[in-house]
Amino acid sequence: MRSWNWARRLAAGIVLAAAGAATPAAAWPNAEPAQPLVQADRVCASGVVPINRRCHVVDFAKLGTFSGRDWYYAFYATHWADRHGRLNRGFPLVFYLERPATLRLSLWVDDAPGLAGKWARTAPARPVLIQRPGATYLGLSLKAVRGPDDQRLFRLDGRHWRPVNVLRRSRGDEDLIKRTTPDDCHPVDDGLYDWSAFQLKIGLKTDSGGPCGTLVAELKPHHGHLDLTKATVIR
Repeated sequence: MRSWNWARRLAAGIVLAAAGAATPAAAWPNAEPAQPLVQADRVCASGVVPINRRCHVVDFAKLGTFSGRDWYYAFYATHWADRHGRLNRGFPLVFYLERPATLRLSLWVDDAPGLAGKWARTAPARPVLIQRPGATYLGLSLKAVRGPDDQRLFRLDGRHWRPVNVLRRSRGDEDLIKRTTPDDCHPVDDGLYDWSAFQLKIGLKTDSGGPCGTLVAELKPHHGHLDLTKATVIR
């Protein structure tokens, strides 16, 4: 019975995490998790974290005022343990202010893949607010325990944020990278997004392994994903 109750609570948490990717009216809880602004920098919002986890606020800051609302960012670290073992997880959240002084949950990036151990308890770089013509975006870079950093992009849609696919690359994107890369060089990896500059940066190396500069491509949001536009190589 205990494991069944735990599974039900976990499932409820997953529904919350998926809300940013689904239609808010269909997936968001009837009562949005909320808390007083005055305690948000030291107390996790009730209803966000499954009740069988301990939680503390690692980072809290105001993102800014835009789209007619005040927005806030938090990073929560959670811990769960029983006789089977222990588990540490961390995740970022975004709230908007419901005046006069109540924060409402707007985005929960649930237990980002690769976050565990010390990274779950260490605040990552704060999200980057990206103002583009006709839309507002939020870029996240989370440090993974193994492998490349976990990067996310979201577009503001009313009171919530919809995910933008940053992993999809079209044939045109791949052709642009291939045309721009010098003949004696090749990419080191898939590159990383620089959200502040709104660019993709890919390290290059020669066939012998020496440095060959950095390919820098401009980004353009298009139908829920990112397109690469012009690209150059900086040596």
